[in-house]
Amino acid sequence: MGDKETGRLTLIKGAIDGVYTVGYVAKRLSISTRRVKTLKKAVREHGDGAVIHGNSGRHPKNYTDDEIRKRIILLKKSDAYFDTNFTCFRELLFGYENIKIGYSALWKILNNAGIVSKKTHSNRGKKFKRRKRRSQFGGLLQADATPFDWFGNGVRQALHGFIDQQF
Repeated sequence: MGDKETGRLTLIKGAIDGVYTVGYVAKRLSISTRRVKTLKKAVREHGDGAVIHGNSGRHPKNYTDDEIRKRIILLKKSDAYFDTNFTCFRELLFGYENIKIGYSALWKILNNAGIVSKKTHSNRGKKFKRRKRRSQFGGLLQADATPFDWFGNGVRQALHGFIDQQF
C-alpha cells in the first residue's frame, strides 16, 4: 500500500470511528460524500484492502511487452525494413511478423530508440512570392468573359468583366 492509499485509509477509519465527519473526509480527499460512505462500508466489510484500486499493479490493456519492443527495434534496424517509413513498417510487421501494434505505439517505441521515419520531402514550406504592386492605375487588368443566354432568347451572349489589379 502506497502513501496515497495509507492517507486515504487513515481518513476513512477516522470517519468510521467518528473522529472525522463524512463531509470533512470528502473535502480532504476531493471526492463526494456518497463515495466516502461507500468506502466506509467497503472497509468495514472487506478490510483495509478496499481503499486500493482493483487495477493497481496491472499493465494497461494496450501495454506492449518489453520483448516485443526489443524485437520491433531490431527488425526496424535490420536490412529488410531499414528503408521503410513507419506506416509501411507497421503493415509489414502485421503481414510478415504477425505483430499487431498501433501507429502511435510504434512511433513512440521507435522514436524513443532514436529512429526517425523515412518521409518524402516536399516543398511544404516554400510559398509563392508576391508580385510587386503596380505604380499606375490600369497597369494590370484581369479580364473574364462568360457566354450565357443572358436575355432568355436562346442566343448566347458574352458578358465581359475587367478588374484592375493595382494592389
